[in-house]
Amino acid sequence: MPRPAVRIYFDFVDPLSYVWSRRLETPSEGVDGTPTVEWVGFELRPPPSPLTDTRDPIWVERWSRARAAVAPTGLRLDPPDLVPWTRKAHELHLHAGQRGVGDAVRTAIFGAYFGAGQDIGRVDVLVAIGVGAGLDPTETKAVLDVDRHEADVTAQRREAEASGVTDVPRLWDGTRLAEGFPDLTGLGTLLPDA
Repeated sequence: MPRPAVRIYFDFVDPLSYVWSRRLETPSEGVDGTPTVEWVGFELRPPPSPLTDTRDPIWVERWSRARAAVAPTGLRLDPPDLVPWTRKAHELHLHAGQRGVGDAVRTAIFGAYFGAGQDIGRVDVLVAIGVGAGLDPTETKAVLDVDRHEADVTAQRREAEASGVTDVPRLWDGTRLAEGFPDLTGLGTLLPDA
């Protein structure tokens, strides 16, 4: 019997979630095609929380923890100015997953925000990301414009909270919840073999 998929709870504006996405190069599917890792969106500041920027003390502290965690790896982290709402980005990720390009879109959204400082709360930015991953532009814009996956994104957060998730990144292997930024060697023991 295959092992259940590991769930990684993340948000697109969280620097440690970004680091996990860069360092964990585990495929989302095993050799038999069954999911091994499920990346589950968890909005840190869902609407109607006020918009903020990276000078907010909460975000200063998050970035400080992220820089300390990645210092030994040599990965450079420079915060964008803006901390947008990520609901639309998570909606795009769900849509892309249904079209078989969820991993590519997740990587591209992280790259757009952390690499280029783009506003990933904007539909036009997200449509361009989706098109770059092979999604149809008209369908992608329509999906985002009509909030097709909004209820799914909010349901994911409620389910995560019911499982004890209060922050990201978090990894749930069905029995244990790994928090923060553990040693990646130890973290690897929680991940299924591909």
